[in-house]
Amino acid sequence: MEPIDTKEQRREKAVYHLETCFNTINHMLIGYVTFYLSYYSYTRGFGKLFTWHIFLCSIGYQFFMAESLLTLYSANSWTNRYSIATKRHLHWILQAIGCIAIFVGIVIEIYIKEDAGRRHFRSDHAITGLVSLIFIAQLILNGIAAMYTVKIKHIIKPLYVKMCHYLTGIVAFVIGITSLALEYTPRMISVQHKHMLIAFSTITTALTLVGVCKTMFNQFRNLCKS
Repeated sequence: MEPIDTKEQRREKAVYHLETCFNTINHMLIGYVTFYLSYYSYTRGFGKLFTWHIFLCSIGYQFFMAESLLTLYSANSWTNRYSIATKRHLHWILQAIGCIAIFVGIVIEIYIKEDAGRRHFRSDHAITGLVSLIFIAQLILNGIAAMYTVKIKHIIKPLYVKMCHYLTGIVAFVIGITSLALEYTPRMISVQHKHMLIAFSTITTALTLVGVCKTMFNQFRNLCKS
């Protein structure tokens, strides 16, 4: 009879390979959507200020935010050999770039509307973008707190800070991707490309959050035991 440990090891190995496969597909889809939106921005012309809004928000959410979340995932293909410390550094760098790009992109759109005398935050796209930006601000604050959990552990448990960071990151990312999807209108792209981008964005969002949700579950389980 085959040892139980061997069966368990085989099962874990199979699950890991499956996760790695889906992770590779995820990177491909992230790359495709990012390239498509970047090329669309290029065809519009970067001499137009609104193009920068599209470009910065697209790469901010679809590439940098997504990749920053994936850096911490154990099955992530390009970071699985790095140490935890290196993964955290990469996570911070990518997330910082993404947040800056998103913030600048939204500020540009506010400036454009203000200059044209138009009212702000009227569409679903604009409202969800604003909500996402609010959560990003919260994400930055509790992210900074997460860096100093050892120093503030007498005030709040590090686990609570991390859980809050995970939750705000998930909400900010999901609402941000939703905001992008709401702007995929026929006046911007064809109906076929709209459906394709929404489908790919949905898949990448789900696959990107797999690692975060697994980490959250483990943290929550430890919290219940403590």
